[in-house]
Parts: sequence; structure tokens; C-alpha cells
Amino acid sequence: MKRFFLCLGTFAASLAFVSCTEENLEDPDKPDNPAGRVEITVSPETVEAKSAGGDYFLTVISDGNVSVSYDTDAGWFSAGLLVGAEENNLRFRVEPNTGNKPRSSEVTLSADGADDVTVTLTQQGTISSVCELLSFSIAGKHNGLESEIEFELDPDSRTLNAMYLKWIEKDDPEMLIPEFTINGAKVLVNGVEVVSGETEISFADDFILTVEAENGDTKDYTVSLNCPQINRELAVLHFKPASEIVSKDDYVDTKIELYDKTPGSTGEGWWDSDEQGTVEMRGRGNSTWGLPKKPYRIKFPDKFSPIGLDHAKEKSWTLLAQDMDKSLLRTHLAFEYSRALFDPSDNYHDSKAILFTPASKYVNVYITGWYTDSSTGERRFRDGEYLGVYQMSDQVQEAEGRIAVDKIKADDVTDPVGITGGYIIETDIHEGNWYSPHKNVKMSYKYPEDDEEDYDPGICYDYITDFIGDFENILYGSDFKNPENGWRKYLDEKTLIDFIIIKELAADMDGYTSTYMYKRRGVDKLFFGPIWDCDKGWDNDKRREHGDPLSSLIIYSGFWMPNYIENDWFQRLWEDETFRIDVASRWDSKRDELMAVTYRVLEEVPASMPKAIEANFTVWPFYYQYSSEANMPAEDYSSEIERIRDLTEKRAVLLDNLFNK
Repeated sequence: MKRFFLCLGTFAASLAFVSCTEENLEDPDKPDNPAGRVEITVSPETVEAKSAGGDYFLTVISDGNVSVSYDTDAGWFSAGLLVGAEENNLRFRVEPNTGNKPRSSEVTLSADGADDVTVTLTQQGTISSVCELLSFSIAGKHNGLESEIEFELDPDSRTLNAMYLKWIEKDDPEMLIPEFTINGAKVLVNGVEVVSGETEISFADDFILTVEAENGDTKDYTVSLNCPQINRELAVLHFKPASEIVSKDDYVDTKIELYDKTPGSTGEGWWDSDEQGTVEMRGRGNSTWGLPKKPYRIKFPDKFSPIGLDHAKEKSWTLLAQDMDKSLLRTHLAFEYSRALFDPSDNYHDSKAILFTPASKYVNVYITGWYTDSSTGERRFRDGEYLGVYQMSDQVQEAEGRIAVDKIKADDVTDPVGITGGYIIETDIHEGNWYSPHKNVKMSYKYPEDDEEDYDPGICYDYITDFIGDFENILYGSDFKNPENGWRKYLDEKTLIDFIIIKELAADMDGYTSTYMYKRRGVDKLFFGPIWDCDKGWDNDKRREHGDPLSSLIIYSGFWMPNYIENDWFQRLWEDETFRIDVASRWDSKRDELMAVTYRVLEEVPASMPKAIEANFTVWPFYYQYSSEANMPAEDYSSEIERIRDLTEKRAVLLDNLFNK
């Protein structure tokens, strides 16, 4: 043990880290401390040295001769008082600490007549710069999950990815508690420290997880959980039917949760059956109902505008599965064409035209209930299982905000004006209930419906059937091109032109199916619209009994119809040179806009829901086609989108030539 003595005056106490060359000496000429109590003051009483070592200084204040003592066997520091220095007069010279553990020692300041003062010296160990995430998971026990979620780490991009496709039954399901291991000091999310197995984190969006080393170095990781229920890409629907939905005719009482937490959502149009009551659901569609991923119709107990679809307030809405369309966007793209063409602001259409385009909102759908996979025949109870991406849209019907034709009442069926409208009819080879009188085009009466109680709808059906018959008589007569008394007397040319442009650009073979027309009261013309069901467009239909849709007009191909149907309405119309000129003129004026719509949709839709697309094709494998009608897609999703882009560009060039022939 060594002692060093120095008589000190009164100085301010401070700690500094500076270089110094003064020697550590005693002052033998300093007089003894006078009688009375002696004080030793040093502040602070601790020195925290860095692992690199160095010189550290304190200022000691005392009226006596102060000695310094410490264990010199420690060997990693020395301490001594500096002669003549009024400040920074106690120096610690600390060697580097090459170990990773901290170390400490004590230095005692003594003087006769004074209480000893102890200064504690601590030194950090060598501070690690390692900051690595070793594992990351979400345990079921803390989070109401059916199973643990294990994240896969890509070390090159430092991304953590996982998918969970079961419903999470808890309040705020996006708030989950992860468990993780690291090689480092701590973990932060958004600058806030988080603790494994304790801290809740929102997994609604991707987030940055930061691992911090002991020396302050950091490494960022991107955490991405694909869980459609909590991701904010799309609205979410969870339906719980009281029994399996097996029919397109019979509704099943169903509990639902419907909400939209996407950015910009107003929170309106949500539905929770626990608070608002059950809805009814049944199957829908023609050939699509027989596919593994089934489409549905929802009927709310009262008129309702779901999840921001406030253009209409009605009970009935549809969920389109798009199982045959691996792009998930063919019908959506056709709807966007319709919005561009059936646009009231361009003042192109007759004032009597109803320029309605169905809504299109993508929704992530879950089911709790019995479900039969028609591809395998397997029937099992699905407890909160993900069903995929659906397209919520309107039910095509007579209604405000939809096809707002005049309502037919009991008095109208005997009134010569009242009986003239309104009507909605559909060409429908699958479920049509009557044929056009001369050409056997199979059709359905959509309005008025056949369950009217106040009058016999058959009287109305006779009227519209006769109207179609009169039209066909003129169309196939010798004077059908007459601008006054020819086919234009019965069909609205401009809605027909826009209908043809959409079907031709999409190369949609279903031109005689899912084709809607309507007739207004007092207007002796059929209008075309709305556009519907274009999932077999863009070379997605293998039925080519009448020609190649990639090298000819679809109307030349007759659209697709069985050969027993004389499907040549459009072929006959195309024989009218004036009509062809009008179609070409409209196409030329709208071509660039329609191509811009194409590029926008093909860019925006995939970019807006990448997780949902991945989840959908996890449940329903992409390169698989159960339908006997649809073509096999491209080898992957991005290639299918590029295929649609390429087909549209080629189709537009073809129409430039064929429309102007």
C-alpha cells in the first residue's frame, strides 16, 4: 500500500478527463493541520473509466494534509495528488481493459482529524459491437393463436417474414407479443425498447426492429407478418353461417364481422352481427358456383352501404371469388374501362341512359363453418380459416344508385305507358328462362322479378319479349340500316358502342352471357349496361368454337355460344357501315384514356395488396385451374399481369385496324 501526501487549500470540486504531465509528489514544507476538525471534500465520489483507459481527474478540497491509499496489487491503475494544482489535483491513470467484464477498486483519501473519504473507480469491460437477431417468433400462449408463428430470417436483406392464415379471436388482434433472442444489448421498435415475451407490438404493418450493441452500434431488421385479418391492405369479412351454404337459391342465416382499417377508411359501413344482427348468405354465379373458391351473395336485414360503398344503399351485395381469373383483376379492369366510357361528364350519352358501373372493392374473407371443396369433394368444418381475396360488388338490380329504371306497379300493367318500363334483362345461357323469338338468344328477366305479389309479372314479360321480337324482325329485315326505322329504333347506339369497345378490348368471349340491357318507361329503346363478369377476357377462355379472339373481332367470333344458338346479333349489326364508323370514332377518341387505365390498374392493384395476393394463392394454388372453361395462366402472378398488359397492347393495335376497316 502506498501513500501520497499533499496539503490542499479550498478549491471547487470537478471531474475532468484531460491530459496531464505533472508528477505525483508530497509537499514536505506544508505545515501541519491546525487544531480543530479537518474536512476532505471530493465530488463526485466515483470515477467511471472507459474500457480504453486514460487519465481521469478529480478536484479535492481539504484544509489538511491529504493522503491517497489504494491496493497497488490491482495493477490496472494508479492514483496520486498533483503538487501545485488547484483544480484537477487527483489523477487516476487507468490501463485499457481488454476483458469483456467490468472491474472496480477503491481509493481512500485520508487526513489527520478528518473522516476518510472513499472514491470508487469502475472501468467498463471491452464493449461489444455485436448486434445480431438470432430468433423471432410469436407464441400462441400469449396471443390467442392456434399455433406459434415462426419467422424466417433472410440474412442478406435482414427481413423477417411469416404468414398466419387463421382468425385471431381477441380484441386488437394486431397487437401481439413476440419472443426473440439476440446477441446484443437491447431491442427497439420505433425508438422504444421492447422486451421479449412482454411487450405488445402492432403487426398491422411492416416495422423496423433495431438490435443495439453494447457500444451503441445498431442493426435494423424489417419484420413482416402476412396475416390478412390484421394487415391494412384490404377490408376484412369473417362470416359464420348457421349451416353450410350449398345453394344459390336458399339463404342461410349468417353472422359476420365486416370492417375496413385501410388507410383513409372512414370507419363507416362496418358490420358486427353481435351488435347489428345476422345477415343472410347464399351462393351465386353460374359456372363459378361449381368452383372450389365459391362466390356469394350477402343480404343485410336493412338497406346498407358496406365499407364505404356509399353510391347505393341496398340489402343485397355480392362477393365475387374470381377463381378462374388468376390475376384477380380482369373484371375490375373492365369496370374501370366502364367508368371511363360510361362517364356522364363527357356528354356523349343520351340523357336517358343510366351510366352505372358496379362497385369493386377487394376484401380478405374468412369463414367459420362447414365448407366443401368441389375440387376434392372434401367437406370439413373450417374454424376461422382464410378463404382468399374476394371482390365486393353490387347486385345488378333495379335500385337507386344501381339501375334506377322506373318501378312497375299494379296499375302500370294495364297502362299503355306504364307497361313500357322499366325492365332489366340479361342474356344468360346458363339460367335464362326465355329465348328471343327469332334467334334463340337465351335471356333472363331480372326486373320485374317473378315473385311480384301485386300484379302478374307475366304480362310484363310478354311486353318485353314482344319488344325483343320486333327488334329482331327489324335487325334481320332488308331495311335494318335505316337510321330512323332500322335497328336504332330499338337499341341505343352509344351504350352499345361502349359495350362493344370494352368487350373487344378485353377480348371477352362471354359477350352473349352476363350481358345486361334495360328499358326505361316511355323510351322505346334498349340500353346496354352495366358491364359485368369479364373474368374470361384477355385470353382466359379456352372455348373457341367460332374463331380466334386474338386475331379477330370477338363479334366475328360470335362471342362464345353453343352452336345451337344463332348468335349473330352483333355480326348483323357490324354489317352497318355507319355503325362501324361510329364505333371507330368512339374508339379513336377514347383509346389513349383506356390504355392509361390499363397501365394504372395493372400497376396499382398488385402493388396495393401484395400480402393478400400471396395469401390467396397459398390457399388456392396459382398454377392450378379447376374450370373446364378457363385457360391455364402464366407461370406466376407477375407473369400473368404482364401477359394481360401485353395482350391489351396487342389488342389495341388490332382494334386500330379492324375497327377502321
